[in-house]
Amino acid sequence: MTCLNHASLAASLAALTVAADAAAASKPKSPAGKRPAVIVIMTDQQTAGAMSCAGNPWVETPAMDALAADGVRFTRAYCPYPLSGPCRAALVTGRMPFEVGAFDNAIRPNDADMRAGIGHRLAEAGYECLYAGKWHVPEVNLPDSGTGFRRISKMNDPALADACDAALKEYDGQKPLFLVASLLNPHEICEYGRNETLHYGELAPFSTDECPNLPANFMPSTYAAEALTLEHASSPRYHDTYTYTQDDWRRYLYAYYRLVERVDREVGRIVGVLKARGLYDDAAIIFLSDHGDGAAAHGWNQKWNLQEEVINVPLIVKPPKGSGPRGVCNDEALSNVGLDLYVTVCDYAGLTPDPARYRGRSLRPVAEGRQATLHDEVFVETLLPGPGMRGWSVVGKRYKYVLYQWGRNREALYDLEADPGEMVNLAVDRRYEAELNRLRRAMYDRGVGIGDPKLVRNLRPYAETRN
Repeated sequence: MTCLNHASLAASLAALTVAADAAAASKPKSPAGKRPAVIVIMTDQQTAGAMSCAGNPWVETPAMDALAADGVRFTRAYCPYPLSGPCRAALVTGRMPFEVGAFDNAIRPNDADMRAGIGHRLAEAGYECLYAGKWHVPEVNLPDSGTGFRRISKMNDPALADACDAALKEYDGQKPLFLVASLLNPHEICEYGRNETLHYGELAPFSTDECPNLPANFMPSTYAAEALTLEHASSPRYHDTYTYTQDDWRRYLYAYYRLVERVDREVGRIVGVLKARGLYDDAAIIFLSDHGDGAAAHGWNQKWNLQEEVINVPLIVKPPKGSGPRGVCNDEALSNVGLDLYVTVCDYAGLTPDPARYRGRSLRPVAEGRQATLHDEVFVETLLPGPGMRGWSVVGKRYKYVLYQWGRNREALYDLEADPGEMVNLAVDRRYEAELNRLRRAMYDRGVGIGDPKLVRNLRPYAETRN
């Protein structure tokens, strides 16, 4: 698989552009104005590294790997908020959770943004809009009205492929298709961690000898944020791993990867339906997850915090056949999936959202080999439910800045090139003060842009120290 990084960017982009132009020239022309089917396949709580195409030897994901082989895999894709409800609010509205008022799983985005949601936008543009599976904005299942979509299945992973097949059997092709297939797993790791019954059947028995090794960043980083200690202590139902031994953590990882494989089988079944119905080749297919999981890194399970395993998510775009390169791994393009998905889907549908309101960027030019970069920085926000504390992160090409509202070591700076496991907090090292201040100012500017008074108040002292 070709991999684009900073060093190879210029040469690779030139080669990809030539290849894309050649492919486009040799492809039969579509009828004027014909728009492709757009298919979104989404998992829940899958970290970016939980795919075999990402080089993970502990998990096998042939369906996800096959999508990556037919398109572009973005290794630097981030969720806007590491919790299902707020992230999905962003995916639907194209705006940050703070902007639409979605701070937890129970809060509905404001009405104006929901009326401009992606289902409404594409329905108004003439698309047949179908939704299968988990919704969670905030209802778990898609409401009967008010979204622009027609529900073809409630949340039920094993039933989704059959529901898609039944709906597509009736689809007459008179309108272009927009289909979202939203799967639950590997979210069942939450039930596993609480020793609760899994939704779709228990895992087969296994021994510790079969379990993965602990990650290299299993221990806390230097100068770790007190905010995370407070969250662990005040939310035992979510973080009942505080009694875990190292072998318990290894079993957790084994279970997590089996749940990823469980959902990969459903992804494969959905793709099989698309192929059987003749829709796969000419469709734009976007695969992603809403957020990740701690996956034992720094002794963390579940979500909410701002470490890479929690906020870095899978993202694959398979463009319509002949319109872009295949089998490309892009290490350069920073993406905020919550903002970029909306703009990307609109792009394929021939729509151009107002850039003053929608800060996302279309993934289509990257997927088609016409460019290799996207954002200079992406922003992530969170609310730790135990202490009721907000947190923010800005991720750049190399460095990542994290800020929590209060507590010891509330700031962190990581060099993701030299320290991808985030083990060394450089915020206390004066040699990195210039980079720290640059990212503080970038975060402050974003706070001003979205009207976030708490973020602005936390960073105002640095706003006047501009270079």
